[in-house]
Amino acid sequence: MDIFVGSIPFKFKEEDLIAIFSEYGEVKAATIVIDKATRQNKGFGFVEMTNNNQALKAIKSLNGSNQGGRAIVVSEAQKNKDGEKTQQRDWHTPKKKDTKKDIISWAKGK
Repeated sequence: MDIFVGSIPFKFKEEDLIAIFSEYGEVKAATIVIDKATRQNKGFGFVEMTNNNQALKAIKSLNGSNQGGRAIVVSEAQKNKDGEKTQQRDWHTPKKKDTKKDIISWAKGK
């Protein structure tokens, strides 16, 4: 089962997630999303556990728990129709400007 982990401390590494979740069962993989420009983690990541019952127990126990001074958010990862993880929020993607609205015309009748 894929698990979304949000509000993680910025100093966390994958090893930290593995250590926290391995108390509840076998962790297959852990990934923290890194900003390409700053090389800092974006405050969220994913953990994959092999056993669904253990994963559900980890979600229930760790959601809202204090990790490194922050209350982390833990839930089952959402997937799109292609099976890809889609937990990122819209504010991570830059909005496109409508250039027509940004043009000021001094001509009469326009």
